[in-house]
Amino acid sequence: MSYRTIGIYREREFSPGKVAADAAILEESLAELRREGVETRAMTPGEFLDQHEVSTDLVLAMCQSEPALRRLAEVERTGAVAINSALAIRNCYRDLLAPGLTRAGVPTPAGALVRTDERLDHRVLGAIDLDLPVFVKRGDLHALGEEDVQRAVGKGQVEVQLNALARRGVRRAYVQQECPGALIKFYGVGGGAYFTALPAAGEIPEAAVRELSEAARKASAALGLEVWGGDAILDERGFAIVDFNDWPSFSRVRAPAARAIARRALSLLARAR
Repeated sequence: MSYRTIGIYREREFSPGKVAADAAILEESLAELRREGVETRAMTPGEFLDQHEVSTDLVLAMCQSEPALRRLAEVERTGAVAINSALAIRNCYRDLLAPGLTRAGVPTPAGALVRTDERLDHRVLGAIDLDLPVFVKRGDLHALGEEDVQRAVGKGQVEVQLNALARRGVRRAYVQQECPGALIKFYGVGGGAYFTALPAAGEIPEAAVRELSEAARKASAALGLEVWGGDAILDERGFAIVDFNDWPSFSRVRAPAARAIARRALSLLARAR
């Protein structure tokens, strides 16, 4: 059976500094599907929204804007398989990400969603210790620029960063306790099709890779993601997942990731049909 696939690029505003890299993983995944006889077409989110009617078997969706996600959900209701689904993409917005990771039961730093236009209420901070470093992140979307994630120590610095977000019209922030340790970038594809962990420096013990792989699998399942990546911090006590994203650029591992994405897509299509 011949399948039809649409690939939707990420909006430029959601791809700061990575427009070409984000486009490349989508295009390479589509190329892998074409090698398997799948009919493919790539379009911008604007072109996707302009379609009077979308008839397709599969959507490879990197879009993240609310209008594009609403349209993607409509296409899913016609029976199309979406990687990732509109719901899964929305689950990676900061306000839903933290509850999703908590629901998955994976190690993650203490964090709290707070209003930027109200006085900081210590009762909502839970286990966060403001005398130790924290990161103040915009609480709606993921980071779109350096100003969207700022390190702070002490209540005064935290409030300065909250006020800065409020002045930019960002009404909610996510305050997350800093985890000292070694940074690890990890990437995966659903169904066990692919996983890799790449340290910023040095090597990762095999046991830690296995544990991180299992935690990332649980997190991706809780968020509903098929194609994902994230950041973890590793120290002598173990690791903590500090961020999780839908459809990263896979820049350092693009070729094997694209092959795995295509394999997973074909598997999901076969199951759906």
